[in-house]
Amino acid sequence: MENNKQSNEKEKLIAPYNSTITNSDILPVKQDLKRWGAIDFGMIWVVMSVGVLTWEYPWFGIFLGLPWGVALLMEFLGNVITLVPMIIQSHAGAKYGLAEPQVTRTRWGIWGAQLPSLVRAVIGTGWWGIQLFIFTEIVAGIYLYLSGNLGRIVMPLIKSGSANSYTISLADPTLFWSVFAGVLVAELAFLYFSPIKKGQDTLRKFSLIVGPLSILSLTTIFLYEGFRNGWNFGSLPPAFGPFSPIAALSFLAGNTANWLTMAISMPDLVRFSKSQKSQIYGQLVLPVAYIVFGAMSVLGTLFAYNLVHSTIIDPVLLSLLTLPAPLLMFVLLSLLLETFGVNTLANLLPPGYDISNIFPKKITWFRGVLIATAVGLALGAWSFLGSAYNFVDNWLLAYGTALGVIVGINIADYVFLKKFSLDIGSIFTKYSKYWYWKGINPASMITFIVVSAFLYAPVFGVKLGPLEVLSEVGPISGLLMGMALYLLLMRLFKLR
Repeated sequence: MENNKQSNEKEKLIAPYNSTITNSDILPVKQDLKRWGAIDFGMIWVVMSVGVLTWEYPWFGIFLGLPWGVALLMEFLGNVITLVPMIIQSHAGAKYGLAEPQVTRTRWGIWGAQLPSLVRAVIGTGWWGIQLFIFTEIVAGIYLYLSGNLGRIVMPLIKSGSANSYTISLADPTLFWSVFAGVLVAELAFLYFSPIKKGQDTLRKFSLIVGPLSILSLTTIFLYEGFRNGWNFGSLPPAFGPFSPIAALSFLAGNTANWLTMAISMPDLVRFSKSQKSQIYGQLVLPVAYIVFGAMSVLGTLFAYNLVHSTIIDPVLLSLLTLPAPLLMFVLLSLLLETFGVNTLANLLPPGYDISNIFPKKITWFRGVLIATAVGLALGAWSFLGSAYNFVDNWLLAYGTALGVIVGINIADYVFLKKFSLDIGSIFTKYSKYWYWKGINPASMITFIVVSAFLYAPVFGVKLGPLEVLSEVGPISGLLMGMALYLLLMRLFKLR
């Protein structure tokens, strides 16, 4: 009887709209589910942005030849640039209680929205694989430490200069695959028991607990290394390469790309926001977290360098080699929870919505999550963890260029054309104002194809001369070019 009652309620919700493009998960959430405040979003961003990679990021820039101050500045500015479209994109989610793919329908068309949503979903699942590898590294590190095998397995990796999340995760293949499978099941279970119908309250409460632990974990490493070294900065390690303005701009663009996935997908979370102020104030944590913990990383790593005579940028490895047992277990267990949190919040939850949008009538949000895990396994993006250049150039800049164009289109449409106002009924109805041409907005598609083709041209050997610098900073130039061309085409096609 209960199942029949729930089924009837879903049918009533969907009844006014076209059932092919609607399910109860993607309809605007009810007002009584909009319970997330500024502190909740602040802690969500702490969980997503204060972890292993936050500690490592400034060093990716330093390894590319940037002075550490420039690396920190580029990191901060990149996240500020991302924050602006993220807050704008979040506005519709908070105002209407909609997830990202449904907001995206308003500028790409009912069917056209599937393209940007799927691009974002694939990239999100790639990040899922990367974070899953980091999780296994932490577990492997704890196991090697407790079993007394840390020195035997890790020291050769350090001496060869190849010790990182990727290599340590695979140090014990049997352990790796066991942890990998266990975490995958745990993440799926976690999302299953945090349903949309209950405002995903489990995720909110989880972040309120794990957020402070994330802050304490990285702060503990910094303070311990500082006290242990008598707060002696000593001298910087030798330069890793000559300074290049292009490298600085590329690192800026890479940091802009870092959270462009969430610059598109934040409506998936802020649809539960109490107000616009809640989501705006909560998201200001992003650039602050990166500058604060980036500075801690540079100084903490330098403190340790004076003692271990090696530049160890991985906080997991640094903790394993230097922290006493009680602090070590606290830090690693906290980082374990943080990595689990960011992987569910940023890398599985949003792709679930994206994949559901392919065929909402049959694919619920959670079924989309299941498909997303399969895509992430097939993608294998964790291989980019091998080097700074590989991570920044072949991962962040590669995907960030496409996402930059998508964000540019989305922001231009919502701010300048829709003027922060949407028609909810048309989002869930065929042949409405958001149908455009056969369910696709030609202005969005042409903009995405033309700008992407131009910016990716050097990858395929096409010379652009002086304009090739635009490709070097693809996430930023893609965003600006996407905005300009989209507005021009919408005017030419007389679309609104």
